[in-house]
Amino acid sequence: MSNEEASIETRASKSGINADQALKRDAHYNKEDEAKARFWMEAVTGEPIEGDFFEFLRDGSYLCKLLNRLQSGLVAIKFETPTTQKFKALDAIQKFLDGCREYGMKQDDLFTTLDLFEETDRNMVLSGIIALGRTARKNDFDGPILGPKEAERNERDFSSEVIQEGNRVTSLQYGSNKGASSAGMTPYGLNRQVYDPAV
Repeated sequence: MSNEEASIETRASKSGINADQALKRDAHYNKEDEAKARFWMEAVTGEPIEGDFFEFLRDGSYLCKLLNRLQSGLVAIKFETPTTQKFKALDAIQKFLDGCREYGMKQDDLFTTLDLFEETDRNMVLSGIIALGRTARKNDFDGPILGPKEAERNERDFSSEVIQEGNRVTSLQYGSNKGASSAGMTPYGLNRQVYDPAV
């Protein structure tokens, strides 16, 4: 075992609020979505994912291969080669994320390199892969699909008369006080003012 592998394995476990947050994140992890993502990735690349899902994806090479199958040339071919070196793995994950941006994914849908490499947020990695499937569908990928179709922007252009009419309507969302007012009320915390005509 090399020093860099030992440093990862001997990292201190989370405690306190960090441990609580990790438990909450793990409780929300969806194995069914993982199975769907695994099936889609295997169908697109034509290669099986062996063993633990995240351990297999950890070096970034499979993800680079997946992205190049969706659109050729997004990531250099050299990053498709599996590696055991930490810096090369982190570089491959970063190249995958850069390629995803170029492919049209939103920044909010992407995970960070450490989310995958150190498995700090498995949910974010899985949702990023599903978002890649949605983006592939939006980009008219002619192959297997993953996730629902991404919504398209539906802008509306209202005339000034329609906008003015809408401003005149009082929505019931604002509630109704049925004519009541706060006249005569005193601010919270102020002593009651008693009027005594004898004084």
